[in-house]
Amino acid sequence: MSRPYLLSLAFACMLATSCKDPGHAHEGEAAHGHGEGAAHGATSSTEPERPGLSVTAYQDGLELFMEYPALVVGQPSPLVAHFTDARDSEGFRVVTKGQVTATLRYADGAEERFVAEKLLRDGIFKPEVRPTKPGAATLTLRLEGEQVSGTVEAGQVVVHPSLADAVATASPEAPAGEPSVPFLKEQQWKTRYATIPAEARVLQGGVRAHGELKPVAGQAAELSAPVAGRILVGGRVPHLGQRVMAGDVLVRLAPTAMAGATDLATVEMEAARARAELGLAEREVTRAEEMFAAKALPEKQLDSARVAREVAAAKVAATERQLSLYRGTQSGAGSAGGAAFELRSPLEGVVSFADVTPGAVVQAGTRLVSVLNPSRLWLEARVYEVDAPKVEHSPGAAFTVAGFTREFTVDEKTGRRVAVGTVVDAETRTVPVLFELPNPEGTLKPGMFAKVTLYTGETVRALAVPEAAVVDDNGRPTVFVMEGGESFFKRAIRPGIRSGGWVQVLDGVKEGERVVSRGAYELKLSTATGAIPEHGHQH
Repeated sequence: MSRPYLLSLAFACMLATSCKDPGHAHEGEAAHGHGEGAAHGATSSTEPERPGLSVTAYQDGLELFMEYPALVVGQPSPLVAHFTDARDSEGFRVVTKGQVTATLRYADGAEERFVAEKLLRDGIFKPEVRPTKPGAATLTLRLEGEQVSGTVEAGQVVVHPSLADAVATASPEAPAGEPSVPFLKEQQWKTRYATIPAEARVLQGGVRAHGELKPVAGQAAELSAPVAGRILVGGRVPHLGQRVMAGDVLVRLAPTAMAGATDLATVEMEAARARAELGLAEREVTRAEEMFAAKALPEKQLDSARVAREVAAAKVAATERQLSLYRGTQSGAGSAGGAAFELRSPLEGVVSFADVTPGAVVQAGTRLVSVLNPSRLWLEARVYEVDAPKVEHSPGAAFTVAGFTREFTVDEKTGRRVAVGTVVDAETRTVPVLFELPNPEGTLKPGMFAKVTLYTGETVRALAVPEAAVVDDNGRPTVFVMEGGESFFKRAIRPGIRSGGWVQVLDGVKEGERVVSRGAYELKLSTATGAIPEHGHQH
């Protein structure tokens, strides 16, 4: 094949490629970025494309994001309506059941209704509007279903008498402004997502600090071995989480020091010797009593014999106990005489630590069991010295801990301020502030670290957004402001007071603008990884 022929073929291919639509393609007639062809099939190459419109509206606990072509008399106009159940501010949900009725209400009172009896797919309805008369109208969508029902006003629309009129009166393309980032409905529905308008709120002035949850003083105790001994076998073995009452026996410990220095034979011999000595002492008392009766012995010697008998009896009792204890410690079982230490719980609560193995020998001072009462806890916040004067009379605090999405509060209604430290820690340059709070369900655990806001008692009314809406973007506090249902502006903000889960916005967001209050972090990740496509999606 000749080189000129190859060049001619390549040039022809380039011409063919340049004749194609330079934009991104969509499958089906209802893709995002609707044109005339998307609305009602293919059009001739000379026919102008119908302008596309979109609207985002919130009403009756619903979020509606809708894309549709300009309305023209007699022309089918599919409304690609994305419905989201927005009743729960903690997370919107995709609508999966129902039917939608689109109503055109003209200025003269005439109405036209168009029904989509089922979803195109989860979250998306596509009623097809075919107007019969030109003029201004109000477009309303009514969703009815088991999951949620409501009516959303999509706003004022114009029904054009012809396609040429729709093209001629279309709004000119706005100049490039603030760049936006996409986050498609399909992405939103797969994550925990919600939005909320930035509004003025009454915020309590506060100071940020780090803190830790601790047991209340006197409501935690450790039981350690008072002597070296063997943990006796038998009875209930304490375990982690076990509820105990004050006075309950948790550990029985038989000392090993008394019998540990010799063997069983020696102990038995000492017991036998003590019994023999007791028998001899009893015979001496009998003889002394007989001689005293015969007036052959003074009373003083009789008293000495009786004292010797009592000493011998005490020695027998002691050696018997020693023998019983020795045998008990060798077998690991409790002795019949109860020669053991009983470690009892000093308070009502739960076992927070247990290292008890029946039969094990432990040294004096070994920690065996810990008990605490978790029904009330202390929150110890460490405030930097520069902020200490602001919280000297703090009425309360709010805090969050890892693993919980909600914020906890402590004030005069739910707890109390216990104390404010009087000395600045030399190493951390902080002052401790203690609050006591109820914990009846045991939800919070001693040892948890907390991010704390201590109230200063001052209040201010200011524009605020949820704390969950603010993400860190290379060291800058950032929020995502909704431009439309699937596009967002990334805005750096200047935060102010933090109070009750809200952050004052000094700059970066205007009142009424909707910010992503749930899912902001996922949206940030999508912009960093490029996971979200740059163009539209298909329906």
